[in-house]
Amino acid sequence: MQEFILFNYGVDCFGLAVMLIILFTCFTSFDNTQDVRFLRLTFILLTCTLFFDLIQWAIENTPGTNIHILMHLDVSAYYISQIASVVAWGDYVHYRVTGKVRSRNAQIAAAYVPIGITLLLMLINPFTSAVFTITPSNGYERGPVSNPVALLVMGYLLGISLWVLYKRTQEKLASTKREYLILAGFVVAPFIGAIIQLQMYGISLIWPLTSISMLLLYINRSRDEISIDALTGLNNRGSLDKYLLERVHSDSEERLTLILMDVDKFKLINDNLGHDMGDVALREVSEIIRKSFSQGHNFLSRYGGDEFVVIVPQVDDPRMIDSYMRDLRANLEDFNSRKAFPMSLSISCGTAFYPKDNIKNPEDLLKAADAQMYEEKERHHAELGFKK
Repeated sequence: MQEFILFNYGVDCFGLAVMLIILFTCFTSFDNTQDVRFLRLTFILLTCTLFFDLIQWAIENTPGTNIHILMHLDVSAYYISQIASVVAWGDYVHYRVTGKVRSRNAQIAAAYVPIGITLLLMLINPFTSAVFTITPSNGYERGPVSNPVALLVMGYLLGISLWVLYKRTQEKLASTKREYLILAGFVVAPFIGAIIQLQMYGISLIWPLTSISMLLLYINRSRDEISIDALTGLNNRGSLDKYLLERVHSDSEERLTLILMDVDKFKLINDNLGHDMGDVALREVSEIIRKSFSQGHNFLSRYGGDEFVVIVPQVDDPRMIDSYMRDLRANLEDFNSRKAFPMSLSISCGTAFYPKDNIKNPEDLLKAADAQMYEEKERHHAELGFKK
């Protein structure tokens, strides 16, 4: 194993440098949302894992009693931080897929139990050498329980990936399916590292390669920060503007339908229930829209405030939009019938088609949809008994 020390030291330095750069930009660039907090914790714990691994290779086979004690503490911290890393990763993935923090019972099973088992093993290891042994010359040797601990870590990652792939089969929105594939693929790099380590004892590649997975995840997340609305998970206004500019112009041969939607009397929700419940209403409406327009490669966006835009590409026929609108009304009625929100939700819609003679640019298209939406909103307000 001595011949691999320099190699392991180098790849750990590389992985640690990658993680420190990611950590810095994550703290300075990302919003402080719940999923970002889970992601930051994952980054921090993985950075610690690489640091502890690096320290081990830096001091291994260095004589001295203090080094012997330091090796014990460092390797123990390494085992604890690696299981904590995958637990934090599981929390992040669960939140991204479900939009919810794990329940207390699920947290006990998914986090406290594996971390607790690892802590117990580390506490008794000086007496049993079950997980690892520090030789008199301060070298590291695996114990009989080392491989089962590694299998626990890799099994945890694999279980997360399989669960995400299952959830992907139930998802119809293309952008969400793409994200789920990235989350599920996270396990590939560490598994390659694990296979290499099993074949070549002394090589340490699992966590340096995991830093590469984290880099790819970070790049994808950064793209989402630019293009995705943080509250609803739909495309944001910037993405919508770019989408329309590419398709609605004088040289375009594109056909599309733009549907502009607005939550009726949204101000009443904020005034009566508070802005937090207003955010809940917007998330619920976005899910209703997502469900209603899941068929095909439709572009879903939060336009701003309580307004949403759906673009149906390659369609400029009102008759072909009717089925979508029926689904929207049916899903909205189903939501209200379940009384899932303290107030009934209502949506006004305006539709515009491209190409049309009087529509030359994205602004014209949005104005045409807005004018029709305003007419429908007036009807809705009259039906609901709202005063102007």
